[in-house]
Amino acid sequence: MSTRLSIALALSAALVLPSLAGATEPDTVIINLDEFLDLYQQAQEPDVPDPTAPRAYTVSSASYVGDVLLDDGEPASALFEGTLRIEVLQERGWVQVPILPATVAVRSATVGGKEAATWSDGSWLYLVTDKRGAFDVVVEFATSVFSSEGSSSLSFQPTPAGAMELSLSVPAADALDFVVAGARLKSDTTRGDRRIVDAVLPGNQQINVRWQREIPDTVAEEAIVYAEVFSLVGLGEGLLTERTTVSYTILQAGIEQVSLQIPDGATLIDVQGSGIRDWSVGADSKLTVDLNFAAEGSWTLSLQLESKLDGDAIDAPLPEPLDVDRAKGWVGVEAIGTLEVAPDDTATGDRALSATPIDVRMLPGAILGVTSNPILLAYKYLGSGASLPLQVTQHEDVEVLVTLLDVAEATTMFTADGRRLTSVQYRVRNNRKQFLRLALPEGAELWSAQVAGKSVQPARAADGRILIPLVRSQSAGGALADFQVAVVYVEEGQAPGADGKGTFEAQLPTADVPITYVAWTVYAPWDAKVKKKSYDGSVRHVSGLSRPLATSDMLALAAGEYSDGVSRGGIAQHSGGGLGTGAVPVAVSVPVEGRPIYFEKLLALGEDLEISFDYRGLK
Repeated sequence: MSTRLSIALALSAALVLPSLAGATEPDTVIINLDEFLDLYQQAQEPDVPDPTAPRAYTVSSASYVGDVLLDDGEPASALFEGTLRIEVLQERGWVQVPILPATVAVRSATVGGKEAATWSDGSWLYLVTDKRGAFDVVVEFATSVFSSEGSSSLSFQPTPAGAMELSLSVPAADALDFVVAGARLKSDTTRGDRRIVDAVLPGNQQINVRWQREIPDTVAEEAIVYAEVFSLVGLGEGLLTERTTVSYTILQAGIEQVSLQIPDGATLIDVQGSGIRDWSVGADSKLTVDLNFAAEGSWTLSLQLESKLDGDAIDAPLPEPLDVDRAKGWVGVEAIGTLEVAPDDTATGDRALSATPIDVRMLPGAILGVTSNPILLAYKYLGSGASLPLQVTQHEDVEVLVTLLDVAEATTMFTADGRRLTSVQYRVRNNRKQFLRLALPEGAELWSAQVAGKSVQPARAADGRILIPLVRSQSAGGALADFQVAVVYVEEGQAPGADGKGTFEAQLPTADVPITYVAWTVYAPWDAKVKKKSYDGSVRHVSGLSRPLATSDMLALAAGEYSDGVSRGGIAQHSGGGLGTGAVPVAVSVPVEGRPIYFEKLLALGEDLEISFDYRGLK
């Protein structure tokens, strides 16, 4: 109940109801009859809704009538007259309404025959007005027409409207085929020497019109067509791929359609060529390609085909041009992977070879220039229906190294009581190996392990070997960049005798991958005197480490110059738990003190790396 109705009822009750006997007389308001009737009439009127409009303006409809202009006989631009029905809804003040994008050239904009006030922000042209109600804005503008290979098109973004209509007139002697993107209703008519298309579009649709000469029902019979086919057949594991280029030479008259026979069992992946309107493959494996224009002179078509390699004896799928006066072709055969390809000399009947083998160097550049793989077989043929039988042999792959230790640089310090502390730094190049497996010397206790500069948590395999998780090497200059793996372990060793004499015997961890170069430096106590002729073991004693050129750079990397990419990869893998989880291991370094004794070895292929020598003077 409204407030005004409540007041009126209260007043009427005060005027007409008599006072009850013995009751307290309530407070009353006395008004005359005319005032009461006014209040009662106001109470009968409904509440007035909010008078504010939901938006400042609307564009209820828009129509665009255009005329295409020619330049040297080719469509160059289009001149449009657009009519926009605008209604300003707000009661007072100025409004600005977007009219056209800045991508078109505006000649004029009028309202009621008078020049309209407009401005542009660089993206759109706006109408600025304080006019109320509904009115029409008429704007004349030009937009570009783009033509290529027999097809012409224009497009622009109109302002959104409730309804949109388009009419475009194109001067043309021949019938045209129009395509209006997004049109809900389209029709085209002929008026004299002009072709006109009319369309109704959604109000928020971009105007995009494309047209080309309508293809007649028949192709000129006078055309003379020659075809040259260039095919590169690639044989991989389970798949045959073919890239074919068909070069047409068209004389006397143009053609607007070409056809090819696709071999049985081959799947057509892609068709490319200038001015292609559409292509399709029928149930009879016949490829039909329709063009936007009548091709004359030279025209090229590119095909990509695939087929399954089934068995050892196969036939190369060669597309066959149809409806041509003469055809000839060249074929190159390449192998991808470990397949061995050879001509099938046992083929007979329909599979018998009907092409001529030629030297690979005689193949045209259209074949040689599209591959970097060696071409194994080359053929040429004349006419259609060429047969090229091949014999394919799949050989078993041989395992090759996926991980290599370029350098193992070990440092061992042993004390006067025989204890030994050893650090081994490996420079690793790894493609896909998950762990580096190390067999530590008997009785050795592992103290720390690092990968790419980060401490990691190693594991122990069932056979007792230590598993060091590896990162994958980054690619650097076409090769794999190396990274560092470091382990530190301690051994009890053998203490010297009471006379200060003893034998030092030690062994490095045995890795499950080859090591190119091993460098081992043993620091003996200063008082130890080593017998020169007592050196023995699989690692040769030397006066100084040679550090071959191929590994000297890697040893420099061990000082912290290793690949930033590998380091970042190691850090990321470490953070994600890929290098082991749990408490962060402590990094251990080996203190260096004493007289250095050097040992080295080239190419350690899984054998034990051990040394021994006799000493005295450690009482």
